[in-house]
Amino acid sequence: RFHISQLNYEVTSKNLHVFVQRMDGMDIKEILKIMPLSYVLHSYFMLQENFSRAIAHTERETGKPSSVVCILDLKGLNLMDFMNPLSGPAQLARLVVQIWAEYFSDHLCKLLLINPPGIISVMWQVTKRLVDPNTAEKLAFLSNIEDLKKYLEPESIPIEYGGTYRDDTGYADPPEGACKPPRKIIKDEYKAQDYIWNENGLLKAPKGKSFSVKSFHTSEYSVKTSTAGKLVWSYTSSGDIDFEIVRKDAGKEIAIWPKITVTSLKLPEFGEKLVTPGEYILKFTNPSNTWFPVKINCAGEVFNV
Repeated sequence: RFHISQLNYEVTSKNLHVFVQRMDGMDIKEILKIMPLSYVLHSYFMLQENFSRAIAHTERETGKPSSVVCILDLKGLNLMDFMNPLSGPAQLARLVVQIWAEYFSDHLCKLLLINPPGIISVMWQVTKRLVDPNTAEKLAFLSNIEDLKKYLEPESIPIEYGGTYRDDTGYADPPEGACKPPRKIIKDEYKAQDYIWNENGLLKAPKGKSFSVKSFHTSEYSVKTSTAGKLVWSYTSSGDIDFEIVRKDAGKEIAIWPKITVTSLKLPEFGEKLVTPGEYILKFTNPSNTWFPVKINCAGEVFNV
């Protein structure tokens, strides 16, 4: 769904890997109609894992420190989508940057932004709403693509951006751009609010629970099963929430679904996982220090498989 390059281990610039993402052809608002926000964030975690492997490979081969530089082509970006901090695209961008800042700050040493859709000063004002000061130091808005050569060697820059690199593996279209275009989203792919329950034979979500989570407090939703099966869940949240699932076993809690900070947007958050007999706890923690509690509506059930 994203317009991105491969991470070619053999193409580096002074031990730095180069990753390219283009915004043209991408519609974040449409993406959020076919998958929950958490699915996009999990994809970002997977991307960062690829960065980790590339960095480890290069450091083993060279014995020198490595990192990743990202070229982000903003051509085609609708700036108005990000002016409202509560919009879906702005929320997604904020949480992606939060993941970068909290978990992977050493992976990405520089983010080079090219072809901004407005004047640099306006772009910078919008960006400051989405990133923390430490992350902001790693950003560079370039008014001319030739400025990429101030940061990277030509052999690592795609031909379309003034370099000499092309991807002839069959992945990229065109090879000179080094990126694979995103598949167009059609209306038949839009997900219904009760999609996950429809997929499991129910017309709508089973009766669940509604509650509010105060700042830095945790609320839980328990699902018990005496047989193995498939745990299915869905929830909506009115704001940022740390969500995870644990299994209670002999007084201990074993994580079965990793913690992630998310907020529900166009679709409810949902998922499913095969489980063994036991008690499973959906945990919701409010990570913010605001006066306003986060409202949660959730449901969970174990199906026979």
